[in-house]
Amino acid sequence: MRGRSDIACSLVLVTVAVLAATAASAWDLTEPAFPAPLPPPIAVRPPSAEPPAEPDQAATFEDQVMELVNQERWSNGQLAPLSRCALLDTSSETHSVNMGVRNFFAHCDPDTLTMPNDRMVAAGYTPGSWGENIAAGYASPAAVVAGWMASSGHRANILSTSYRELGIGYSYDAGDTGNVRLDQNSDCTPDGTGGPYYHYWTQNFGLRSSVYPVVIDREAYQTATVDVDLYLYGTGWASEMRIRNAGGTWTPWQPFAANVAWQLTPGPGVRQVDVEIRSGATVRSASDTIVSTATDDVIFADGFNSGGTGAWSAVVP
Repeated sequence: MRGRSDIACSLVLVTVAVLAATAASAWDLTEPAFPAPLPPPIAVRPPSAEPPAEPDQAATFEDQVMELVNQERWSNGQLAPLSRCALLDTSSETHSVNMGVRNFFAHCDPDTLTMPNDRMVAAGYTPGSWGENIAAGYASPAAVVAGWMASSGHRANILSTSYRELGIGYSYDAGDTGNVRLDQNSDCTPDGTGGPYYHYWTQNFGLRSSVYPVVIDREAYQTATVDVDLYLYGTGWASEMRIRNAGGTWTPWQPFAANVAWQLTPGPGVRQVDVEIRSGATVRSASDTIVSTATDDVIFADGFNSGGTGAWSAVVP
């Protein structure tokens, strides 16, 4: 169940920052500073078992966390936005559900002895570098992101340049108990109990060296205008790029740029943007979607109607 709640909850936090060595040439930025070591968890029992209310907007709790993370990245150095990854959503959601159902709160699953990277691989994601934030007890996206940002290890994961992709999972366990197994040092051996916490959150961060995502409006859930900003990963690797709205015509190949102003296909609905970047004969593809509530048609700078295709440098009269 997902939704908003005004409950002020204390929470439990743990983060992990176990990163595989990756060649510097794979990064879009300079040699990254890896996240801080794992901080010890902080456990305070939530004051209420009240379930979250139904969302007052179409965006899920996970959607809202995604937006808040990229807002924090912008506010703290105008860092590149992370791209939402469905495979990491799966590994994150699975872990949040399992923590609630099987009464544990840890990075290492004490029943299967699996760690975050194991769960990512099981979901189909093979990371070059990876990290995980977990939290328990927070009843809203704003509360959990604020809690993570107030903890140095979690903050380091959120603001790290070692990642390009993020997955989020939230689960509410109405039957949570006071015998939740804790593992403060992630050695797969429970070292105490706590709870009940009711609300379980997981963030899985990752980078795949051959995957260069595109991000629309810093992964905002929706836009009220056809004018959006694209962020393209590929700096330092790609020499050229081309872009299209899904089903539309590709632009000509252009010199690569990380930041691009773009116009979506007019009209309301889910809108997808496709990108191809290339280095020599090697081409990498990516796409992203956003919900558009824009209804106005678009007249382009050279005077022709968009015809539903979208393009560069448009103006709306």
